[in-house]
Amino acid sequence: MSYFPQMLLMAAALRWGAMPERLCASALFFMVFGDRLYHLIVHRKTIYWAVDLGHLFIDLVGAAILVGVALQANRVYPIWASAFQLVSLVSHFTREVSANIRVPVYALMNYVPFYAVLLIVTAGLWNHMRRERRYGPYPAWRSSSAPSRATRPKRPPSD
Repeated sequence: MSYFPQMLLMAAALRWGAMPERLCASALFFMVFGDRLYHLIVHRKTIYWAVDLGHLFIDLVGAAILVGVALQANRVYPIWASAFQLVSLVSHFTREVSANIRVPVYALMNYVPFYAVLLIVTAGLWNHMRRERRYGPYPAWRSSSAPSRATRPKRPPSD
Protein backbone atom coordinates (compact mmCIF):
# COMPACT_ATOMS: atom_id res chain seq x y z
CA MET A 1 0.00 0.00 0.00
CA SER A 2 1.26 3.43 -0.87
CA TYR A 3 1.47 5.93 1.97
CA PHE A 4 1.57 8.88 -0.41
CA PRO A 5 -2.17 9.78 -0.20
CA GLN A 6 -2.11 9.82 3.61
CA MET A 7 1.10 11.87 3.71
CA LEU A 8 -0.31 14.33 1.17
CA LEU A 9 -3.57 14.65 3.11
CA MET A 10 -1.70 15.20 6.37
CA ALA A 11 0.52 17.89 4.83
CA ALA A 12 -2.46 19.63 3.21
CA ALA A 13 -4.48 19.52 6.45
CA LEU A 14 -1.58 20.99 8.41
CA ARG A 15 -1.11 23.72 5.81
CA TRP A 16 -4.69 24.69 4.89
CA GLY A 17 -7.02 22.96 7.34
CA ALA A 18 -8.52 24.20 10.56
CA MET A 19 -8.38 22.09 13.72
CA PRO A 20 -11.16 19.64 12.71
CA GLU A 21 -9.35 18.85 9.44
CA ARG A 22 -6.05 18.49 11.25
CA LEU A 23 -7.51 16.14 13.84
CA CYS A 24 -9.25 13.98 11.23
CA ALA A 25 -6.09 13.78 9.13
CA SER A 26 -4.10 12.97 12.28
CA ALA A 27 -6.50 10.11 13.06
CA LEU A 28 -5.89 8.69 9.57
CA PHE A 29 -2.15 9.21 9.96
CA PHE A 30 -2.25 7.34 13.28
CA MET A 31 -4.24 4.47 11.78
CA VAL A 32 -1.87 4.05 8.81
CA PHE A 33 1.40 4.32 10.66
CA GLY A 34 0.05 2.65 13.81
CA ASP A 35 -0.80 -0.34 11.62
CA ARG A 36 2.69 -0.36 10.14
CA LEU A 37 4.31 -0.09 13.57
CA TYR A 38 2.05 -2.83 14.95
CA HIS A 39 3.10 -5.24 12.23
CA LEU A 40 6.77 -4.38 12.74
CA ILE A 41 6.43 -5.17 16.45
CA VAL A 42 4.46 -8.44 16.20
CA HIS A 43 6.25 -9.74 13.07
CA ARG A 44 3.16 -11.15 11.41
CA LYS A 45 0.46 -10.27 8.92
CA THR A 46 -3.12 -9.43 9.75
CA ILE A 47 -5.22 -12.14 11.40
CA TYR A 48 -8.52 -12.74 9.62
CA TRP A 49 -9.69 -16.00 11.21
CA ALA A 50 -10.02 -14.30 14.63
CA VAL A 51 -10.20 -10.78 16.02
CA ASP A 52 -6.90 -8.98 15.57
CA LEU A 53 -6.52 -7.08 18.86
CA GLY A 54 -3.92 -4.71 17.43
CA HIS A 55 -6.28 -3.61 14.69
CA LEU A 56 -9.12 -3.41 17.18
CA PHE A 57 -7.08 -0.96 19.26
CA ILE A 58 -6.09 1.10 16.19
CA ASP A 59 -9.71 1.26 14.98
CA LEU A 60 -10.94 2.14 18.48
CA VAL A 61 -8.55 5.08 18.80
CA GLY A 62 -9.36 6.25 15.26
CA ALA A 63 -13.09 6.04 15.96
CA ALA A 64 -12.71 7.91 19.26
CA ILE A 65 -10.91 10.79 17.55
CA LEU A 66 -13.33 10.97 14.62
CA VAL A 67 -16.46 10.73 16.80
CA GLY A 68 -15.05 13.38 19.14
CA VAL A 69 -14.49 15.72 16.21
CA ALA A 70 -17.92 14.91 14.74
CA LEU A 71 -19.65 15.85 18.00
CA GLN A 72 -18.03 19.27 18.25
CA ALA A 73 -16.97 20.43 14.78
CA ASN A 74 -18.88 22.96 12.75
CA ARG A 75 -18.72 20.53 9.82
CA VAL A 76 -20.84 17.66 8.46
CA TYR A 77 -18.13 15.45 6.95
CA PRO A 78 -16.74 14.23 10.32
CA ILE A 79 -20.12 12.64 11.00
CA TRP A 80 -19.83 10.63 7.78
CA ALA A 81 -16.19 9.77 8.45
CA SER A 82 -16.94 8.54 11.96
CA ALA A 83 -19.88 6.47 10.69
CA PHE A 84 -17.61 4.61 8.27
CA GLN A 85 -14.94 4.20 10.94
CA LEU A 86 -17.54 2.74 13.29
CA VAL A 87 -18.33 0.11 10.63
CA SER A 88 -14.68 -0.89 10.75
CA LEU A 89 -14.75 -0.97 14.54
CA VAL A 90 -17.93 -3.03 14.67
CA SER A 91 -16.41 -5.57 12.25
CA HIS A 92 -14.12 -6.79 15.05
CA PHE A 93 -17.02 -7.40 17.41
CA THR A 94 -19.03 -9.05 14.63
CA ARG A 95 -16.12 -11.39 13.97
CA GLU A 96 -15.92 -12.29 17.65
CA VAL A 97 -19.65 -12.94 17.99
CA SER A 98 -20.09 -14.99 14.83
CA ALA A 99 -17.55 -17.51 13.57
CA ASN A 100 -19.71 -17.90 10.46
CA ILE A 101 -18.42 -14.67 8.97
CA ARG A 102 -16.14 -15.55 6.11
CA VAL A 103 -12.62 -14.16 5.96
CA PRO A 104 -13.22 -11.95 2.87
CA VAL A 105 -16.27 -10.37 4.51
CA TYR A 106 -14.33 -9.56 7.69
CA ALA A 107 -11.46 -8.17 5.63
CA LEU A 108 -13.81 -5.98 3.59
CA MET A 109 -15.67 -4.73 6.68
CA ASN A 110 -12.32 -3.95 8.28
CA TYR A 111 -10.45 -2.23 5.43
CA VAL A 112 -12.94 -0.72 2.96
CA PRO A 113 -14.34 1.84 5.43
CA PHE A 114 -10.83 3.27 5.89
CA TYR A 115 -10.66 4.22 2.22
CA ALA A 116 -14.12 5.78 2.46
CA VAL A 117 -12.92 7.81 5.48
CA LEU A 118 -9.82 8.86 3.52
CA LEU A 119 -11.99 10.13 0.65
CA ILE A 120 -14.45 11.84 3.00
CA VAL A 121 -11.74 13.67 4.96
CA THR A 122 -10.05 14.70 1.71
CA ALA A 123 -13.36 16.06 0.38
CA GLY A 124 -13.96 17.80 3.72
CA LEU A 125 -10.57 19.50 3.55
CA TRP A 126 -11.22 20.57 -0.03
CA ASN A 127 -14.65 21.97 0.90
CA HIS A 128 -13.16 23.80 3.88
CA MET A 129 -10.49 25.40 1.68
CA ARG A 130 -13.10 26.36 -0.93
CA ARG A 131 -15.46 27.81 1.69
CA GLU A 132 -12.71 29.88 3.33
CA ARG A 133 -11.56 31.20 -0.04
CA ARG A 134 -15.12 32.12 -0.99
CA TYR A 135 -16.51 33.48 2.31
CA GLY A 136 -13.53 34.02 4.59
CA PRO A 137 -12.81 32.46 8.00
CA TYR A 138 -15.62 30.74 9.86
CA PRO A 139 -15.84 28.97 13.24
CA ALA A 140 -14.25 25.52 13.36
CA TRP A 141 -16.27 24.40 16.39
CA ARG A 142 -19.92 24.75 17.29
CA SER A 143 -20.45 27.07 20.22
CA SER A 144 -23.64 25.32 21.34
CA SER A 145 -26.65 23.40 20.16
CA ALA A 146 -29.96 25.03 19.40
CA PRO A 147 -31.93 25.47 22.62
CA SER A 148 -34.64 22.93 23.28
CA ARG A 149 -38.25 23.94 23.85
CA ALA A 150 -37.88 23.28 27.57
CA THR A 151 -35.08 25.82 27.95
CA ARG A 152 -36.56 28.59 25.80
CA PRO A 153 -37.87 31.54 27.79
CA LYS A 154 -41.63 31.52 28.17
CA ARG A 155 -43.46 34.42 26.67
CA PRO A 156 -46.34 35.83 28.60
CA PRO A 157 -49.67 35.28 26.88
CA SER A 158 -50.64 38.19 24.69
CA ASP A 159 -54.03 39.74 25.26
